Amino acid sequence: MNNSCNVVSAFCTAAVQEKILFLYDSLKKRGLLPAEINYRQSSFNTKNNNLFFVSFNQNTKPGLENLMSRMDFKKNQIVIISCEEENYFDFAVEYEICNIVHINRLDETVLLGITKRFLRQDLCLEPFFEHREKNFDKCYLLSGNICTQNLVETTFEDFISEIQSPVKNTFIINCHELVTNALAYGVLGITSNARDKRVHDIGKYVDIPAGREIKIHLLMNEDVYGISVTDKAGTLTAKRILERIRRQCIVAGETIPQGIEDYTGRGLAILSHHGTLIFSIKLGEFTSVSLISHTKEPFEKKFISILATEL
Repeated sequence: MNNSCNVVSAFCTAAVQEKILFLYDSLKKRGLLPAEINYRQSSFNTKNNNLFFVSFNQNTKPGLENLMSRMDFKKNQIVIISCEEENYFDFAVEYEICNIVHINRLDETVLLGITKRFLRQDLCLEPFFEHREKNFDKCYLLSGNICTQNLVETTFEDFISEIQSPVKNTFIINCHELVTNALAYGVLGITSNARDKRVHDIGKYVDIPAGREIKIHLLMNEDVYGISVTDKAGTLTAKRILERIRRQCIVAGETIPQGIEDYTGRGLAILSHHGTLIFSIKLGEFTSVSLISHTKEPFEKKFISILATEL
């Protein structure tokens, strides 16, 4: 756990710096930011604990490459603040930076959650919800022999009844994707290679043995809802997340995604367009995949926001 943290915006565009400072000041004045958090617009020491928010473009590229060459990733973390016109993905893949937030999704909730995750105070969904009153907060456990048909509609009926009509179907799609992935990789042990070749997938019934239970946490406040699905296999990596989502994106003058024929990765890419997609991973022990999405809009503009922490 980091004892303190500097939020650094030295490699951001003026617009991003202005937004980060505005959000930081607002949270600080209301006493919501941890006392260990300090803001640095320019000066920083890479030997300290730094949370760098960066904008990737031709102007910042040389400074960022220099920064990466002397970065201690045990003490420092990079979050790319993206805009539509930027081709940041090659840079993100090269340095395995699996923290990408579109500037339109950077708000108080996201900034507060990111800083608390960096401090390792909490790697679940709670930091993104604790500063607002929650309308719903419940955990579920999938175990034993389950039927996958209409699993989301029947298991989470109480949560679905609390959602406004425009987003009910979107929630069902999002939750189904997260639970299906957890069952495939975390319970059945299906490899990504097998799913890519479509030689193995989950069936109508799945037997979840003791020790392989799937935990689902659902949260909601007035503006957003959160889905967190945790399996006990821990087979996902930040590198694979980046590679799969990159293959579903159109960047650098491409006309179609590189992975247009891929089977795996599409679900994650779709989820990343529906809100902020969050991963907490400990290899061989657990994978927790969460989504934060709006309660009043069924779909959002198709820009990517992902956050990943490997323990």
